[in-house]
Amino acid sequence: KSASEQNEKQEHGRGPRRNNAKFDPSNEKETDDPVEIRKQVEFYFSDSNLPMDKFLLSKVGGSLNRPVPLDLLHSFKRMRRFQPFSAIVDALKASEILELVENDSAVRRKTPLPETVSETHDPSVVKVFEDQAMIRSVYAKGFGEEGPTTQLEIEAFFAPFGPVNAIRLRRAHDKTFKGSVFVEFVSEEKQKAFLALENKPQWNGQPLIIKSKKEYCDEKVREIEAGRIKPSNGRGRGRGNFRGRGRQNNNRDWRERRAEDQKRGFNNKKEEEPKERREVQKDSRGVPVIQTTDNASQKRARDDESNGDHPAKKIDTKE
Repeated sequence: KSASEQNEKQEHGRGPRRNNAKFDPSNEKETDDPVEIRKQVEFYFSDSNLPMDKFLLSKVGGSLNRPVPLDLLHSFKRMRRFQPFSAIVDALKASEILELVENDSAVRRKTPLPETVSETHDPSVVKVFEDQAMIRSVYAKGFGEEGPTTQLEIEAFFAPFGPVNAIRLRRAHDKTFKGSVFVEFVSEEKQKAFLALENKPQWNGQPLIIKSKKEYCDEKVREIEAGRIKPSNGRGRGRGNFRGRGRQNNNRDWRERRAEDQKRGFNNKKEEEPKERREVQKDSRGVPVIQTTDNASQKRARDDESNGDHPAKKIDTKE
């Protein structure tokens, strides 16, 4: 069990939820490519991941910027393909944002996180970083069922339109992939260029629903306020999660919409029949808190650690 799972059991009196995430990078080919190594490690320590990553944030100590042992990083699933170990050391020597310390046995950021970031995961701090990323992020839906390599395939799918900072697979509470992602581009210009494409990219020959993340969140606010969908109760951590899509229409309409979505490759197994309207949980900008999965592009993945809740989804989940 991960440390976060053990803590959750102690704090809430129940064990961890079922994990239906299928991501498995174990079959990736071994490589000593310094570019790939730097890309992966720099992602772990980036503003797009570190503030949301409970495990790694605790190791870094937030703004304390404590070094993290390279052998610990090398134990992560997505790091094991980098061989030999010396290749990681050599690659990070050329990093512009990270530095090796302690006789090249550990690594840390050259520029620490802001003083407002502590070693304890803080949803209010996470929201600041998410708000900053909102203008350069998009929502895309229609990726169907998840397989062991879906994360990698989606990363490759968006690569030609990047660079991107993170790709987060959105998941239900049991970690089942919802068929949609949040993509954070490196800049607002890149995001706008992607949205402006006349011929939008298709997934396995099927069209995707693509819009800015801000537009998606605004739509959810309107639908919730109109009573067409309901937010989840959340888990008491300040980040609500959208689970079902309870609508006010009759059951026949609801089932037809679900069947149509499934035919188009949209996966939402948590569809529920309409229930009473609930109050919308919003942030300071009036945007509802959306569940995303922490599956960020090149997200950290390990056998024994699953991050806690992050942007909407248990965003920082590492599979």
